[in-house]
Amino acid sequence: MGTNRFGLLAGDSRAAVAPTVALSAFALIAVGGLAFDYARLVTMDSELQSAADQAALAAASQLDGKSGACARAAQAASNLISNDTRFANDDLGRAINIANESACDRTGAIRFYSQKDRLDTDALTDATAEFVQVTVGGRTAFYALTPIVAAFSSGPITATAYAGVGSAVCGAVPFFICSPDEPLDNEDPYREVNIASGTGIAMIEGGQQWGPGNFGFLDQLGKGANGVKEALSSNALHAECSQTANVHTETGQMSSLRASFNMRFDFAPNGNGNASCPEGPCSPSTNVRKDLVRKANGCSWEENPATAANFAQKRYRPQTNAALPDTVTPEIMGHPRDICHSVVPNACAGGRIGNGVWDRAAYFRSNHPGLDWQGTTGLGPSVTRYGVYLWEAAQEAAAPNTALATRVTTGDATLAAYSTPQAGRCLFPGVAPSAGGADRRRVTAATVNCRLAARTTGLNGSKTIPVAGFVDVFLVEPSFDRKKCSSGSGCNTDITSSNDVYIEIIGASGSGEGGGTGQITRRDVPYLIE
Repeated sequence: MGTNRFGLLAGDSRAAVAPTVALSAFALIAVGGLAFDYARLVTMDSELQSAADQAALAAASQLDGKSGACARAAQAASNLISNDTRFANDDLGRAINIANESACDRTGAIRFYSQKDRLDTDALTDATAEFVQVTVGGRTAFYALTPIVAAFSSGPITATAYAGVGSAVCGAVPFFICSPDEPLDNEDPYREVNIASGTGIAMIEGGQQWGPGNFGFLDQLGKGANGVKEALSSNALHAECSQTANVHTETGQMSSLRASFNMRFDFAPNGNGNASCPEGPCSPSTNVRKDLVRKANGCSWEENPATAANFAQKRYRPQTNAALPDTVTPEIMGHPRDICHSVVPNACAGGRIGNGVWDRAAYFRSNHPGLDWQGTTGLGPSVTRYGVYLWEAAQEAAAPNTALATRVTTGDATLAAYSTPQAGRCLFPGVAPSAGGADRRRVTAATVNCRLAARTTGLNGSKTIPVAGFVDVFLVEPSFDRKKCSSGSGCNTDITSSNDVYIEIIGASGSGEGGGTGQITRRDVPYLIE
């Protein structure tokens, strides 16, 4: 009886899986532990990567090329964004930290680059730092169950993100000037302009030689010369935007485009504003002071009436590169060139780059006699031409027909100098100043290190060239062929050319230098690269 029961028990297989389960429990627990701890590790890695991404974006948003950009970017990366980790259990707290460092270098947790591929080797500066790499401080996950398989922690885990800033300038005219102070041996395409506000520049269009004093035109959305003409003269294209890093040169015959600048002086090229501004309006400035005269019922501008005596006293026409004597007061005088440019365009020590010294005394004798301009608020002994222009516009706004009153010449009473726009004249549409009071003689131009570009990519033809920055300039005078005198030997010699564009440096765009209101807006959008 007992033997049979033992036999039955021995033959019972219902509990045969128990040993198997017991033996596999260790493996099952190990697999479950791995899954649990792996999920912790993956989540912690996501936390760290998210923190790195946000920090890199915050840092990139500060890379505006201005002084202190690297320090502000590092500060933003380390302090602006607060991120916590819920899955690191290394007793270091929840905060994810990024070591702050303000230098524009490529060491430590925050590294700066001027090129997207990170292959550049030049020393970094605030002006050239356009990309940033951020690495968060390492954190560790200590495993809860994985020790069964002899692994106790993840070890320090970090995360890295790389970001840049995509920038565009809106409202700049399709026009570039060669950096006025670029040295002959320059090797930095992004070298910033460092030239004093008020400096006059007698610019000519580039050709076989490119350097300080040259300028060129830029592609306007692929529309060719007509698109450039519209952007130079009209109000309509001010919203167009271009990248800040590079610009594209415009090819073709551009000589006629200089006349488009003259429309900002209430000056219709060839007396036909409709043809020159088909899309309009082409508003002039509120202050169009210039050294030219025209008949009340005419459209052509003249530099001098043939019957006028003492030509040099009727018009500002110095015979030497010197200030006029106190006994000489020009009857008609616009904002003049630097004295060293008054007769020979490249006679200054810097060639076509002037020194900011212009005949202030003669100008005020001519246009504002009796005014103590050196002691007047807003003027003063070192006032720039742009400063005078703004002061005149403000005075005229307060008391019309005073600071910019029409002036009839004594040599020919039918001729007059107009310093305010003559609305509706000469088939010239939109001649009244724009409703928003846009400063039409202040333009924003790209600056290019032309000497280096000419040696590398070249500047003739359609080329993509690096931009060193954007600068605001004042259009001093219309482009016009001017002669020294009305008759006699040498009078047919032009002392200024319609091929020239004479400007005065106001300052870096967006810097607030020189007063007035800049016409551009800048858009900066940070983006992750990796």
